[in-house]
Parts: sequence; C-alpha cells; structure tokens
Amino acid sequence: MPLSPAPLPGLAAARQATRRTWLVLAIVALVPGWAAAQAMGGFATIGAQTLSKDAPNVWSIVARLPWLGALPLAGLAMASAIGAAAWLAAHFSARPPRDALAAALLIALVVPGLLPGMTPVDFLLAGLLSVALSARDRDRASLSIAATIGAGLALASADLAPLGAAPMIVVTALVAQRFFLSPANDNGLPLNPLAELPG
Repeated sequence: MPLSPAPLPGLAAARQATRRTWLVLAIVALVPGWAAAQAMGGFATIGAQTLSKDAPNVWSIVARLPWLGALPLAGLAMASAIGAAAWLAAHFSARPPRDALAAALLIALVVPGLLPGMTPVDFLLAGLLSVALSARDRDRASLSIAATIGAGLALASADLAPLGAAPMIVVTALVAQRFFLSPANDNGLPLNPLAELPG
C-alpha cells in the first residue's frame, strides 16, 4: 500500500497565518472602503464633490494652491486611490506580508490619503493601528510613527489640514518602506537601491 507523502513541516501553520493576515486586512479595508463609498456618492452630482474636507492628506494642500485649487481634480484623486488600492492588493497577494499590523496601517493611511472628500475622522483607524503597533514593538521607529500620525491629526483638527498633511505623507512613506525589501532574497538586498541594507 503506497504511503501518502507527509505534509511539509510548518506548511499548515503558514497557511493558517496567511488566512489570518488576509482576514485582518479585509476587516481593516472595510473602514476606508466605507469612506470610498461616501466619496463616490459625490460624483452623482457634477461639481458637488469637494477635493478635501480638512483631511490631513495631499489634497488639502492642492486645494489651497491658487493655480490648482479651482481645477476639478476629484476624479484624478479617486483614480489615484483606486489605483493604489489595486496595487496594494496585488502586492500583498503575491507577497503576503509578514507583519499584518503594519500592512493594515499602510492600507489605513494610503486609502484616505488619496481619496477625495475625506475628513480627519477617516484617519482615526490609522491612529489606532499606529498606537497598537507602538505598544507591540516598543521601539523608537513605531513610537515615531504613532507620534507623527497623532501630530497630523491634531493639526487637522485645529483647522490646519495642510500642515497636518505633511507629517501624514511622511509617515505613509515610512510605513511603506517596511515592504520595500524583497522576502524572496535571503541576502536581504533591497528592491530600492537607495535604501539602506538591513543590519
């Protein structure tokens, strides 16, 4: 009687971890997804969609530029958000993230960071996730991320959304940088040649 091949060690655990990761990311995506549905509603009436509602994102800066603020850029903002969300979905499908919490934080920053018509409330999930990340890691990098997001939200709540957008854009780049290293490279060579090699 032929013997069935034994399962590879750790394969079942890896599959369970992948399922847990995608469950976390799917739940996190519901909040900015709801924000996207609200933003899409503004396109039913031509000219009704505002670019930013005092959210600390790049569009709060663009809306206050005299040579760009009057342009109908809400469609471009929506297309940018959809494109970024699709890229993240494809990237995490091909390379499941080892750190689900950091991946969830990246989603919570990117989607409202690019969607039009956002408010500071749409970034509260990112703030909560950053606090959870800093409580888990307890290192300088995670604490800096949480503090930077808190500063951006505080400035936006004080009617200083363009100033709050700067730290939010910086922290989004810092979180995204965690995923620039290729997990397929055992030597840890970065995909970005300008990035520092891991210690």
